[in-house]
Amino acid sequence: MTRAQHIVYDLLEADPDEVDPQHYVDAVYGEVTRGEVNAISAMTANMFYHRTATTRDGKSPLRARRNGRTKTWKRQPGVFRIPVKYGLYDYFYIDNNNADEWSTIPNPPK
Repeated sequence: MTRAQHIVYDLLEADPDEVDPQHYVDAVYGEVTRGEVNAISAMTANMFYHRTATTRDGKSPLRARRNGRTKTWKRQPGVFRIPVKYGLYDYFYIDNNNADEWSTIPNPPK
């Protein structure tokens, strides 16, 4: 089962006294506030900020913008591939292999 199916099963089938819906809301909200690039945020985010690399000034994080639709697969629901553009001529993908290097919220300036 997928994560959403587990949540629905827990909320509908479990004993109401044992399940706290606020726990699930906090888990999803925590992912959004930490800026993690995952299968959920890959569908909605438009700007991506590198966690360590900076621009030429050495202060602001390197940023890339979405350049198309996120590619997903039915047989592998957690796998994604986001086409992005950096600068005038650089195009690349953010996928499961390099998603931990990117964030959906900018890092504070150094």
